[in-house]
Amino acid sequence: MRLILITITILISTICMGQKPSAAGIYYLENVMETASGFKLNDDHTFEFFFSQGALDRTGSGTWQQNGEQIIFNSNGKRDKGFIMVASRKNGTPDKVVAVKDPNTMMSSFVYARLISGANTTDFQKMTNEGETVFKFGNPEKIELLFELCPEMIHTFEPEHPGDNYFEFNFNPKIMDVWFEQFTLNLSDNRLKGSNPVLKGEEFGEFEYVKSK
Repeated sequence: MRLILITITILISTICMGQKPSAAGIYYLENVMETASGFKLNDDHTFEFFFSQGALDRTGSGTWQQNGEQIIFNSNGKRDKGFIMVASRKNGTPDKVVAVKDPNTMMSSFVYARLISGANTTDFQKMTNEGETVFKFGNPEKIELLFELCPEMIHTFEPEHPGDNYFEFNFNPKIMDVWFEQFTLNLSDNRLKGSNPVLKGEEFGEFEYVKSK
């Protein structure tokens, strides 16, 4: 009986020694000035992401899984567009008008729009303080919107009817949410290494997130 207990103890110890420590924990971004960002990996394989830079705050959430040294992040559900089209109509003029209306007019001033028709594409134009921009262009097949505070995504829409030349949008309340789709970081020595879902540019190189003790 004693020999059996010793054998079981050795087996359990061997198994435990072979197990990797849990990746769960809080990881904070390092070495990016005036920026706070990080991931909270929960034991139930859900996660929370935060990003703060100046007056800009953004968050995201979803589930994470581990595949060897890789931690893979995915948001739940379906990704929503950051804008909602509320009007697509003819306005009786040859100009093409794209408008984004919001009670906070400062928000609209951070929006850029462009029109696409076949191989022809306009440059992105910034909205005025009134939340409008006007194009001299043919019949657009697509309208694209870019929100300066969330530059990682371009939102694409189509006119509801051929010949429409006035397009009005509202903000989706979820526009500031950070979306994750097979976003991957490498885990090594209590650090997550890789990219950042918000920060872009080669000047940053690889980001590191250090696990909080």
